[in-house]
Amino acid sequence: MIELAIVFGVVSLLSVLFIYNFREAATSATARNQIASIIVSDIRRAQSMALAGSNREGQIVCGFGIHYINSYSYILYSKMPSGGSCALATRNYSSGDPFETRIIDNTNFRIGSIFADIFFEPPDPKTYINNSAVLLPETTTTINVVLKNQPCTGATCTIVTVSTRGSVDVN
Repeated sequence: MIELAIVFGVVSLLSVLFIYNFREAATSATARNQIASIIVSDIRRAQSMALAGSNREGQIVCGFGIHYINSYSYILYSKMPSGGSCALATRNYSSGDPFETRIIDNTNFRIGSIFADIFFEPPDPKTYINNSAVLLPETTTTINVVLKNQPCTGATCTIVTVSTRGSVDVN
């Protein structure tokens, strides 16, 4: 009986430690960086599709972009030609554009800042931020990944920066 009580105590202690570590891992810097990596991957996906001259559902598109919806989601969209021409189309998201919704699965984190639309136009791909492709001075937008109820400070925030040069950096 004593041996059974000892085994039960050890199993209980290990269970408590496992649950505690699991909860802490869900709010760690590693989890925050994983979410930032997913966002960077989606940005690079839009960039790659524009570089490859991909089409959407068999139709030619003017390019691909990322649009902020709220603190927990954003969309990948493709821009259809306006009046048969890409030159006349705005590069920002419009309600009729085809899209895929992306949701941050770990609800302990959120996107801490509203970011401007990021759009890649083939064939270069030319990078537009909020419908502007100005290279000098360089235009940038940032996407902050932070804990749900925390402000963005150096140690508690992962920052993704996208520039009109086409670079995507993580800090």
